[in-house]
Amino acid sequence: MLSQLTLRFPKKLIENLKNRAATENTSVNALTERLVESSLKGNSVTDEYLRLATDPDAAVRQLYRRIVLGETFGLPALTRAELKFITELAHQAYNRGPGLSQLVRLPVLRTLLEITFALLSGQAANGLAIDSHYLKSTFGLAGEDWDAETARFMDSLPAAVNSARAELWLRPLAGYCFDLAEFSDEALAGIFTTARLKTLFPLLVHARAWDDAAQQAFIDELKPRVTALTERLTAGSVELGIQIDGQSAGMRAAAWYAPPRLFMTVSGADFIMPFGWRHFSELLRALQAYQLQPSLLPRGYHGYDVMFSPPGVAGEKGFIGLEALRVFMNRDTFEDLVSQLVIAGTQPGPLAGALDELRCIYGDL
Repeated sequence: MLSQLTLRFPKKLIENLKNRAATENTSVNALTERLVESSLKGNSVTDEYLRLATDPDAAVRQLYRRIVLGETFGLPALTRAELKFITELAHQAYNRGPGLSQLVRLPVLRTLLEITFALLSGQAANGLAIDSHYLKSTFGLAGEDWDAETARFMDSLPAAVNSARAELWLRPLAGYCFDLAEFSDEALAGIFTTARLKTLFPLLVHARAWDDAAQQAFIDELKPRVTALTERLTAGSVELGIQIDGQSAGMRAAAWYAPPRLFMTVSGADFIMPFGWRHFSELLRALQAYQLQPSLLPRGYHGYDVMFSPPGVAGEKGFIGLEALRVFMNRDTFEDLVSQLVIAGTQPGPLAGALDELRCIYGDL
């Protein structure tokens, strides 16, 4: 049943509506309904996005509760404005300062590309306008069989991708190639799944680049829980110690709160050096890419806080560098340490699980 509402429009506006309706060969009522619906949808998204962008730290905290902690409390799915905020902030993470030379985590980049190509597939399936020239040039696609072309692109995705390249590939998603208003709620829910959003959430924190005070405020408000553990990896005379401070296994949630934090020590026969999350996360990303596809990093990697050179490149021994420290290793020790760290940090287990939680607190590429 239609409800009736009497509205008063200025005479000039009524004349404009009549002229527009005649031009489009439609009725004034149908035209008015379409324009009002479009205007309301556009203003709602714009106003909400402006609210999120005005206080992005508060927005990230709110999204952490919903995406990472699962505190939805019966709320509807994320709005289009929230999804736009997420994709633009993820793009900022790849486009932030010294991070441009760093290698990114392939599962996160792959997730963002899956979202991009799912939206493209939806456009094609529903006959929506596609910015084919831009998408072809960005991803190097040959034709317009979009599902086949994007599947081929995903299959050829290299293991080592730096932040500058990832930023380029994310431009269509963060820009204006896809109007989320053209997709149904059900379609968006199937594309922006909770699992995908949690995978890319560390980018949002990385993009904010919080100082110590803002980081502590985030932890104090949300009190994220991470299980404490210690891991020691030994290869030759080199030892890599990973200590995560947090809640003891089996401790009740309300018993005591220990803020989660990661410490890494690198030690040898005559030295020991401590490092933190920033160094550890970059080291793990770089060595994981190297182990997956060594041919892409034949001379090693020179990033922001971390570098390494495989044995046989600059000398018989290889080395891992963290800031001013250089730890030289023969081939067996180097390969053994790389293998142990990548397996412990990426394969299912206590350490990998704790690292996933820490990424959502301290950020990661």
